[in-house]
Amino acid sequence: MSDKPLKIDASMWKKLGQLAQLDTSVPWEKLAQLLELPQDEARHLIVGLKDAQQELLAHTGESEEVFQVWDLAQWCQLTQLLEEMSSRPEVIPLLKQQRQHPAYPVYVQLRQRWQELARKRGPQLVTPLDDFSEHKVRLVEVALMEGNSLIVECSTGKLCSLIPCKLTFLEGALCLIAEETHDHGLVSLELAEIKNIKSGGKVKSPRATHHEIAEFITALRSMAETETRLVLKIKNPDQFELLPEYQFLGKPCLITNPEGDLIWAAWVEPCDELFEWLTTMDEHVEILEPSEFVLDYAVYCEEKLRKMA
Repeated sequence: MSDKPLKIDASMWKKLGQLAQLDTSVPWEKLAQLLELPQDEARHLIVGLKDAQQELLAHTGESEEVFQVWDLAQWCQLTQLLEEMSSRPEVIPLLKQQRQHPAYPVYVQLRQRWQELARKRGPQLVTPLDDFSEHKVRLVEVALMEGNSLIVECSTGKLCSLIPCKLTFLEGALCLIAEETHDHGLVSLELAEIKNIKSGGKVKSPRATHHEIAEFITALRSMAETETRLVLKIKNPDQFELLPEYQFLGKPCLITNPEGDLIWAAWVEPCDELFEWLTTMDEHVEILEPSEFVLDYAVYCEEKLRKMA
């Protein structure tokens, strides 16, 4: 990975600002064409943005109304400029305010999704998704964007009609968190246990709120006793992805220390995909807590080096 941050120009923020305020009447394929992005990348970007906006809504009780003075694109431009100037002591207090704003995760999501398009991945220990799993992810993400239900056949032969809510890792497996269309209970299904999947009809938004979905995931982790509070110190945070893909972050916190480093904290579930995310930051990240996580991460890195040798 390059040691230099990827420069993001004003026109990109304008495009992504428009995308973040998604007009549901415009087909997402047209938005992909407008941004000159491959459809798969645009779909993944839009789903990530909608998820980040739900976080913003949960924290503020508002949506775009929090930007009465600065619209989203302008706010992101200002934040990006401050990130690029973070080595200057006089900038740190301003940057600290930006990082404490509830919209900061939205900015991070915008920035990192765009960076993913330009960044080449290095060797990874985690196994990439196979074609059928990619197909299932694609159908779930399209349903999330278009407000469709899903007809799912489990490996047991059971058929379910579901409203998709979120894709996340649980106990090391990528899972679909969804609401049943009839009784509106929340369920978790491993993607690997889904034998067949197809799009259903249009449905209303899930009855479950973002907060209820988060509580459901937290309860599943609690039963499995897999959750831990991870605290990181990240140098040069503008260069890296701060939101690991498909990882549910419980009560995330981003603050700036007096030296300008980012202190990152969240309840997480340790897994190979989370460890792989940490390797992308290499010497720029320091694990502050917990000590057990440090040991598990060291074992993962040793195994990765052994397999690459």
